[in-house]
Amino acid sequence: MKVLFDSHKRVKKNFEVEMWVDGKILPLNHMMQETIANVVMGFSKTLKGLDSSPETVEVRIKKLPEPKEVDAHTYP
Repeated sequence: MKVLFDSHKRVKKNFEVEMWVDGKILPLNHMMQETIANVVMGFSKTLKGLDSSPETVEVRIKKLPEPKEVDAHTYP
């Protein structure tokens, strides 16, 4: 493993994360991959209908042409 500086933080890698925006993959360092994975995995564990910790999670985000006002506590 190449370490640029002795003061760089080392992280334990538990997840592989890719982020695609408009068809282009964005480079994510190990710290960013772990941060995104931990936030999404932690969030998914609180959702109804999920009995155990998932192996894979896919999230797709699409910007709406115009903002909509919706009831935050209902499902689409």
